[in-house]
Amino acid sequence: MLNKIKVMLNKIDFKYLVGAVGALSLGLLTMAGIVQQYVHFVGVANEMGSAFMAIFMGIICMFGIKK
Repeated sequence: MLNKIKVMLNKIDFKYLVGAVGALSLGLLTMAGIVQQYVHFVGVANEMGSAFMAIFMGIICMFGIKK
């Protein structure tokens, strides 16, 4: 069991994992309106575009997790 965990940890690229978690959480927090307390968007389209790009970046980073 412990050997399988070590093999799994060697196959994960943690840079992409952290990037995916960060980007997806930023996109979800933007959709929830929490980010707007810190970043004031000019319009709704800018906020939606920023959330879409963050979620898209998270999805792209998820493709790079496995070495």
